[in-house]
Amino acid sequence: KKFENKKIDKIIKWLKTRKKFDKTNIKQVGLNQLADWNFDSKKNINHKSKQFFSVIGLKISNAYNREVKSWDQPILNQKHGGILAILCRKRKNIIEFLLYARREPGDNALKLCPSFSATQSNLNKAHGGKKTKLYNLIFAKNRKLISETIHYEEGARFFQKPNKNTIIKIKKSEEKYIKDPNFIWCNISQIKKLNLLKGIINPYVKTILFMI
Repeated sequence: KKFENKKIDKIIKWLKTRKKFDKTNIKQVGLNQLADWNFDSKKNINHKSKQFFSVIGLKISNAYNREVKSWDQPILNQKHGGILAILCRKRKNIIEFLLYARREPGDNALKLCPSFSATQSNLNKAHGGKKTKLYNLIFAKNRKLISETIHYEEGARFFQKPNKNTIIKIKKSEEKYIKDPNFIWCNISQIKKLNLLKGIINPYVKTILFMI
């Protein structure tokens, strides 16, 4: 570990460059203006495919050791959880992890995220788009699994949503499938330093790498 390159200047410069290519436009609108999302008979919000997440209501009572004993709240419900994976490789006796510069709808800019992030609805292509990048590596029959476990999303906002967190080691010959310029290899020392900076590391990266 002492031989790892701990400098992050090039990574930060690279991320700034990738941000210039991000033309995502996000506009806040009313729920009644959303295409393909509808209110059901209980006023829950669902996607027309009946996949992805829905917004449901909860009544909480007899809450133990909380500020109040009961309350009502909306919460995100997703019967199928997510799959989060980070690919790793060994180069000159240093383990490197593949991160992906990606922006989610609630983000203000690109963040360094896991190599692969998808829900079962994404894998089913319920959005009508393409398969998630690196699908073939993540689900390869002969993949070298380093670690895998189930973690749950933050329970104040998500209703019992599980995520399968995975670390997979790939061969040098498999790196040819990593073509998107938004992918970057970083070692653990660099990731730790990047984590100390504001708004660069996606929280899932930390959750996954805590398994090593």
